[in-house]
Amino acid sequence: MGDVFDLNFELSRVITSGATILVIAAVTWLVVRLVSRMITSAVDRRMQRIVDMPEEDRQKRVGTVAGTLNRVAKISIWVIAGVTAMAEFGVSVVPIIGALGIGGLALAFAAQNIIKDYLHGFLIVTEDWYRVGEAATVAGTSGLVTAINLRTTILRDGNGTLHQIPNGQITVASNMTREFARINFNVEVGYKEDLDRVIEVINDECEKFKADPDWTDLLLNTPSAVRVDNLGASGVEIKVMGDTKPMSRIGAMGELRKRLKKRLDAEEIKIPFPQTVVHFGNGLPKDGDVA
Repeated sequence: MGDVFDLNFELSRVITSGATILVIAAVTWLVVRLVSRMITSAVDRRMQRIVDMPEEDRQKRVGTVAGTLNRVAKISIWVIAGVTAMAEFGVSVVPIIGALGIGGLALAFAAQNIIKDYLHGFLIVTEDWYRVGEAATVAGTSGLVTAINLRTTILRDGNGTLHQIPNGQITVASNMTREFARINFNVEVGYKEDLDRVIEVINDECEKFKADPDWTDLLLNTPSAVRVDNLGASGVEIKVMGDTKPMSRIGAMGELRKRLKKRLDAEEIKIPFPQTVVHFGNGLPKDGDVA
């Protein structure tokens, strides 16, 4: 009879503990859902106040930041729920908490570079250094951003090479396509050319370029000759500048260079090229002559 009594007692305890654990799991699930909604709502409100960007881009950034925070919160809540459930079965949680603390410390020392990557990646995402689809120079590597996560940033350069850069190594990032890009190059002409006429011709061709239906929507303003930028070894360099939409700069610069070359040729304005003058002596120096 004693054995039967003990069995019933243990079974009753298991049933009670099991019911309690189900309640803990249900409450934890509800808390996770509630915290997730609160985090997403808070991030969305914050982005509305500090970020001026198209709605589609804003939603993508909200999803990235909120998703990262939600994952961290979800893991933390379920770990706490797990420890609570173990305590319900009479398991001493003090050694477990101590082991988690020691294990976390050991893991932090062993994987400090990885932790650095994740922490720095979180800052990159929240501070919006660059986005997928933008052109940027990251840790000295230039290319199109194809993917961003908390561990790495992935770029594809002009040769098609894919670069995976740990976020912990990124201390400087240069975004070349945020809001606008800029045409910026020099046109070199000969020293004998009338600079006022040259500038007039360049500006006239730039106005025609801006008026072209194929390019007018991509140019935010009319490019122009802004100054004499340098007196070079072969000629005078004139600076040409103008603003374009993001990702349109390279194509616009190439097209404008081509148009200016044709126009300068038509106007018979000389574009110099390096020349070398070779002097031939009259023979070897004689004895007593100064070389």
